[in-house]
Amino acid sequence: MSPTRLAWFGVFGPPLAWAGQYFTGYVIALAACPDNTTGPGWNVPVDGLTILLGSVAAIVTLLCGASAFLAWRATRDNDDDDKPPAGRVHFLAVIGLTITPLFFAIIVMSSAGAIIFRECVQS
Repeated sequence: MSPTRLAWFGVFGPPLAWAGQYFTGYVIALAACPDNTTGPGWNVPVDGLTILLGSVAAIVTLLCGASAFLAWRATRDNDDDDKPPAGRVHFLAVIGLTITPLFFAIIVMSSAGAIIFRECVQS
């Protein structure tokens, strides 16, 4: 795969993995909440699905970080001010390396929080 595609994957992958994990986890938590149905709540294994979703999102985020690292290695002799595409790819790779740990931590903490605090509370 080209360094350009690796860099773009490294930049857009972690936020999209977190957004997918967050939205799907929110829907699963609402489905298990008995306040949102006319009868008893759906029998949804929230903890198991939360662990599964969090794991998948965390793995995707780490793979995105690895692709950003590969793009950075391919362009490490270049600088951000170099002519495109080498300068752009190097810049995007650095951005991907920077945001990967942030989104990894967000995914882990939101998954743990959904398991620890599972009360159905209307806001």
